[in-house]
Amino acid sequence: MPAIVTTITAIGFTILAAWWLSGYDTKVTGENKGDDFVRRAARCGITLFLLTVLFCLPGVLQAMPMVLLIGGLLALVWCGCVVELFARWFHHLIDPPDKREYDPNQNLRELDLVASLIKNGRKEEAIQMCQALKESGDVSVLTLETMLEHLGVKPDPVQKPRPLVEARRLRSQERFPEAEAILVSLLKENPANVDAAMMLMRLYAEDVRRPNQAAATLRALEQQPHVPSTHIDYARRSIAEWSRGKPGPEAAAALPESMDELLAHGYFGTAIEILEQKIKQQPGDFDSRIKLAEVHGLHCGNIQQARKIVRQIEIHAGFTPEQIQNARAKLAAWQPGRSHRR
Repeated sequence: MPAIVTTITAIGFTILAAWWLSGYDTKVTGENKGDDFVRRAARCGITLFLLTVLFCLPGVLQAMPMVLLIGGLLALVWCGCVVELFARWFHHLIDPPDKREYDPNQNLRELDLVASLIKNGRKEEAIQMCQALKESGDVSVLTLETMLEHLGVKPDPVQKPRPLVEARRLRSQERFPEAEAILVSLLKENPANVDAAMMLMRLYAEDVRRPNQAAATLRALEQQPHVPSTHIDYARRSIAEWSRGKPGPEAAAALPESMDELLAHGYFGTAIEILEQKIKQQPGDFDSRIKLAEVHGLHCGNIQQARKIVRQIEIHAGFTPEQIQNARAKLAAWQPGRSHRR
């Protein structure tokens, strides 16, 4: 009697372990819980049957061919799960997962803190924090450089150009293979680098006329966690525009002349380029800044980028409280779920 109890207990614990191990079946994805349950239950059921035959039928343990046969069947049932278990363990060993909770609003809070330091006259602390954030790469470099310039810190003219800046320069000089190499390298280091992916997609679609590679770059970006869907939607719309090619002198004349017409015809990428160039030439142009925020937040659904632009307006010394309030009101109106009437 004690032997039977021991056998039943051992089989019970083995089945519990088998159920846990069945979770490493590569076809158990969690998308269809019913199918997953059937697959796991089938593995455990077969295992229970084989163990019952092995331990409960008289004489089986003494018959070596039967033991080998049952052992082989168990190995066949569980080899896939065991391999997947060890593969995940090895991957975890060489590349431990980042367990920090993703916080999409962290960048905004950091910029709020910098703005608070500036408001309270703590200029040196604000400069140090901007430089630390710039080195970390967690916040838009363009935003931080704008803040530093506002604080009186001029960029180092002899510093090595950042890879994205260098890639943009090479694109402008039509040195496309060199620009492509830089962008591909950046994406190998960080596949979720949205800025590098967008520039590479544009290079493929507009400069070298390879829209299939632009689409492949977009698909790779879609697989990355924490890339907002609004960025993906904007990239998808932009690829269609960029694939039309660069307008020559005749085609350029056919482009809509006003900003509103550009937006109405869906030339969002062109509109963003024009507005960014205007802001670069005239940093105090409020209308261009708020229009750029509108293109991102309203037309492209990229509310995060619109918030950054409004934040730049808030910390810019040249804008009045009325203009800042106007920018905040427009940003609130562009929030998802609101109705936009033009």
